[in-house]
Amino acid sequence: MAEKHYDLIVIGGGPAGYVGAIRAAQLGLKTLCIERDKLGGVCLNWGCIPTKALLANAELYEKAHGEGAAWGLEFDHLRVNWEKVIGRSRGVADKLNKGIGFLFKKNKIDHEQAHAKIVSGRKGDKPCKVELYDCTVKDTLTHAPADIEKKPRATVTADNILVATGSVARDLPFAKFDGDKIIGAREAMNQPSMPESMVIVGAGAIGMEFAYFYHTFGTKVTVIEMLPRILPVEDEEICSALEKHYKKAGMDIRTSTTTTAVETTKKGVKVTVAPFKDGKADEKNKKTIEADKVLLAIGVKGRYDGLFDDALGLEIEKDHIKTDYKPGKTQSEEITYKTNIDGIYAVGDIIGAPWLAHVASEEAILAVERIAGHDPIPLDYSTIPGCTYCHPQVASVGFTERALKDEGMKAGEDYQVGKFPLQSHGKAIASNSNVGLIKIIRGLPRGEILGAHLMCDQATELIGEMGLARRLEATSEELIVTVHAHPTMYEALHEAALASEGRVIHG
Repeated sequence: MAEKHYDLIVIGGGPAGYVGAIRAAQLGLKTLCIERDKLGGVCLNWGCIPTKALLANAELYEKAHGEGAAWGLEFDHLRVNWEKVIGRSRGVADKLNKGIGFLFKKNKIDHEQAHAKIVSGRKGDKPCKVELYDCTVKDTLTHAPADIEKKPRATVTADNILVATGSVARDLPFAKFDGDKIIGAREAMNQPSMPESMVIVGAGAIGMEFAYFYHTFGTKVTVIEMLPRILPVEDEEICSALEKHYKKAGMDIRTSTTTTAVETTKKGVKVTVAPFKDGKADEKNKKTIEADKVLLAIGVKGRYDGLFDDALGLEIEKDHIKTDYKPGKTQSEEITYKTNIDGIYAVGDIIGAPWLAHVASEEAILAVERIAGHDPIPLDYSTIPGCTYCHPQVASVGFTERALKDEGMKAGEDYQVGKFPLQSHGKAIASNSNVGLIKIIRGLPRGEILGAHLMCDQATELIGEMGLARRLEATSEELIVTVHAHPTMYEALHEAALASEGRVIHG
C-alpha cells in the first residue's frame, strides 16, 4: 500500500470504530479504518452478537426440556448437538462480519487489516502519522506487540485519528488465562464440548449470562461474587429476585465470597474461595471447589498495547486512555473525546465505563461530527440503558433506589417507587414467563421518571420505552395515559407506573 493521506483514520473496527468510520464517510471525510482482526471487533465476533445466539439456544432448550410438559410437548429423545449449538453462534458472527465489509465498500471507506502504531500527533501543519505492521500470529485478537513485524509495511497520515480499540478481559494475578482450563468469555463461547462443571468468578452481566447458558444445558455451575449480590450495578431488589430464581433452579451462587487461589490439575481446576468481610478474605473459613473449568468474568481494561509510540506521552488513567470525558458528565456539558495529544481522539471501552457497545457507537458518532465541524446534541449518560441477557432478562435505565438514597433523597418525600410482579400478568402467564418484577421510580412532586428496573422475559426490549421516557423527561402520569396494547408484556410498565402513584389495577 502506497503512502496515503486521510481526513480521518479510525483505529479499531468494532461498534465504535466501524460506526464512526461510516459516519465520517457520510460527512464527506476521506476515511481509513485499521483493524488487526475481523471487522466488527470483539463485540460482533466474540462478544455481544454470538453470545446472544448462544443464549437464544439456551432459552429454546429450556422451553423444550424444562417446560415442555407445561406446553403440552413431549420428547422421547431430546438431545443436544453441542457442535451445532456453537457452530450456529459462529455462523451468525461470520454473516454480520461480511456485512460490515459491504457497508465499507458502499461508503467508500478504505480498510486495512494490520496493527497500527501512532508515531506522531498533529503538530501545526504536520498531520498525524500512523505506521502499519503485519501481525505474525494467527490469533490477532490476543496478540502482543512482540508478535508484530519489526518493520512497518506502510505509513499513512491523517488530519485526525479516532482510537476505538476496545477492551480486553482482566485476569487474576494468581490465575492467568491459559485458553484451556482458565478461560475468558471468548473461550467460554467456543468450547469444543460441554464441561460437566464450571466455576464462574464474577457475577456481572458476562458472568451471569454464561452461568445461565451453561447451567441450562446441564453444566454444574458455581458463581463466585465478592460483593453482596449478583449484578452489583443493578437495583438491589431486582438482583435479589433473580438470585432467588436461579438458586431455586439449582445454580450454586456464593456472594460476599472472594477467590484466593486457582490451581490447574490433570482433570481440571481447584478454586479456593473464602468469605469476604470488611474488605478482606476470611482465610480461616476458606473452601476448595473442583471443576473442569474456571471462567474469569471480573471486568475489562482498555486495549492500547503497542498502539502509541512511548515518546508521545499519552495520558492513561486506571488502565484506560484519558480524554475530556468523565463518568457522571451529563448532556449539558460538552465532551469532545480528545486525548492529551493534538489530533487524537478516543471513544468506547478504551476510555472506561460504561463498557457498552451502544455507548461506544454513540460516542464515535459524536466525536466524528465534532471533528467534521458540526455541533451535535451531546450524549446524556443518565439515559443509557443497561441490559443483561440471561433468562429472565434484566434491564435498567436511570437511577437505582440506592443511588438516590446515597444522594440524600428519601422515599415518600423526594421519590416514590412503583412495583409490579408478573405473577398475575396476563400475557406473561399465557407465555409461561410470569417470573419477574417491574420497578419504576418517579420523582416528587412532579412525577418525572428517575429510574426503571426490569427483571422479566423480554426486559431488554421493554426497556426502550423507559429510555425514551427518561430522555423526554416524561412523568408517571404521561406513562399512565399512554394506552398500552392488551395483551402485551409492556402492559407491565403501565401497571408499575400506576403503582408508583398508588393506584395499580392488577397488582
